[in-house]
Amino acid sequence: MTLLSSAAAMPVPADNPRVLYQGRLIVGSAHQVMMGFPGIVTLVKVNGTRLGVRISASSDDVYFNVSVDGAAPERIRLVKGQNDLELLKGAAPGVHTVELVRRTESWEGVCEVEGFEIGGGTLLEPAPLPARKLMFIGDSVTCGSGTEQSDVPGKPGAERSNAAASFGMKLAVRLGAQFNLVSYGGRGIFRDWQGITATNNAPEYYELALPDDPKTQWDHSTYVPDAIGICLGTNDFSRGIPDQTTFVNAFIEFLRKVRRDAPNAPIFLIDSPILNDEEGEAPKLTVCRAYLDEIVRRMDSPKVTHLKIKHYKGSPGDGHPTAAEHTLIADELEPAFRAVLHWDKK
Repeated sequence: MTLLSSAAAMPVPADNPRVLYQGRLIVGSAHQVMMGFPGIVTLVKVNGTRLGVRISASSDDVYFNVSVDGAAPERIRLVKGQNDLELLKGAAPGVHTVELVRRTESWEGVCEVEGFEIGGGTLLEPAPLPARKLMFIGDSVTCGSGTEQSDVPGKPGAERSNAAASFGMKLAVRLGAQFNLVSYGGRGIFRDWQGITATNNAPEYYELALPDDPKTQWDHSTYVPDAIGICLGTNDFSRGIPDQTTFVNAFIEFLRKVRRDAPNAPIFLIDSPILNDEEGEAPKLTVCRAYLDEIVRRMDSPKVTHLKIKHYKGSPGDGHPTAAEHTLIADELEPAFRAVLHWDKK
């Protein structure tokens, strides 16, 4: 692999232990790191002036944020196929930390980090990830879909999604914790936004490292969260109010699966910020809240709590919360997480 057009460039496999990843992923036989879920973070620390990365994408709709030394991130769009990116442009000699955040989700394209090259320097050990761990399970809201306005000519697309702007990632940063976004747009507890039950809904994609690939079973023991937020229901209610028994039983079965893997973690059932009681329509928010209350009652555990949050309007023509509204959602959730976890603000 030649990325930097330099004979002195040092190749670094994508799965090198000094390259830190945060989020669900899987390592392939050629040492490539494969990503499907949103919000996966890659951290590389080098002493040098140049750093290249090769990433292959399955579509033209895979986006990353790239930040160097803590600067404001630059949005990068990959093209379908192989992408060779130079991540340190005009950097002064010395130590640099590069962070890549996968903005988009699986249905917008999966990708593989094939490897890195360092020009005129060495790979360093980055700062360790936080010991605290959070997991957020959900749909497009948890993914950070629609958080940004489009600046791309034509029909708005995947560029509007930014997992880094999601309430889960914002809350984790505030709490000094790692995060996994186990989320997929359009999916629910037992049916998707079109009413389809025979698809990878939450109980199915929860078990996977790549949410569309049933062969990539996730090893839950590799990441045991201290707390879990679940924000599901929007899509189950998309085609009307679902049957209470079907919804509640499916949710309880899913919670037992989650409890199997994280027996000591408090679980917060978070209201959908999209559902609302619209005049002249069925009271979807009220009914969904009643269903969640029934789930909590039947679980009969002090570690399963229903967190009620406000309805957020999103942007014109798009009901997904904006980045600013995700900040407000994080504001609503933070006191409850801190109170249960006993994590102070230090």
